[in-house]
Amino acid sequence: MPEGDTIAVAADALRQRLRGATITGVGGHHRAMIASGKRLHGAAVDDVVSRGKHLLIHFDNRWSLRVHLGMTGSWHLYRPGERWWTEAGRARVVLETDEATAVCFSAPTVSVGPTPRIEDEIDHLGPDLMGDGVDFGEVVRRATASEAATVADLLLDQRVAAGIGNVYKSEICFLERVHPSTDPTTLEPQRIERLFERGRRLLLANRRPGARSTTGYRDRDHWVYDCRGRPCSRCGSVIESGELGNPPRVTYWCPDCSPPPGL
Repeated sequence: MPEGDTIAVAADALRQRLRGATITGVGGHHRAMIASGKRLHGAAVDDVVSRGKHLLIHFDNRWSLRVHLGMTGSWHLYRPGERWWTEAGRARVVLETDEATAVCFSAPTVSVGPTPRIEDEIDHLGPDLMGDGVDFGEVVRRATASEAATVADLLLDQRVAAGIGNVYKSEICFLERVHPSTDPTTLEPQRIERLFERGRRLLLANRRPGARSTTGYRDRDHWVYDCRGRPCSRCGSVIESGELGNPPRVTYWCPDCSPPPGL
């Protein structure tokens, strides 16, 4: 499930292979690539960056490419002529250089255009939790202004802070002993800040290739996420789950470590 850590790892890999290289071939079946991809041909890659769940590739002709992987997308790097892992019909973006081919499969959201326009598309995002010098005062300010009805919704609100997805939402609530259905307006600002600080620590700990882990233990990747019916590793209670938020998403919690509001 692509969250901020997944996008940052993809950006790191693409940056290493593409930065400074000239695009010698462009393809992909997304309508944005069909309409405007030709503007990237012959341009050199200036940089590849992640902004929360968005990946941006900037070119020296002042154009940029933005991709949001959604639930289905993934980036892959190949040597020229190397066989792809799946059929070409699923390729939404293809960028070729003399030494590498970058392919994004099955991404629902792709934009190509002048860099200022692409930057405007993500101007609504809150501070990137994987960025340098995160302003948590600004995160708290945005959280206070958010209309999120639950902490689960607040953590997923990319306008508050960018990068947290459904996996980290459940894990943050468990580690901070907050039930995900809690009304955010009942929390002190310091409590809200701790939630997002925890999210940043988890995201940064997983800025590496390989399986995501929020526990640090080999025998258990997650504390509560996808652990319904298993004993809580902290107190032994049976982990529960349910659909929370708007739109509803499966969420996990320990009923004793993070009791529902009012109990």
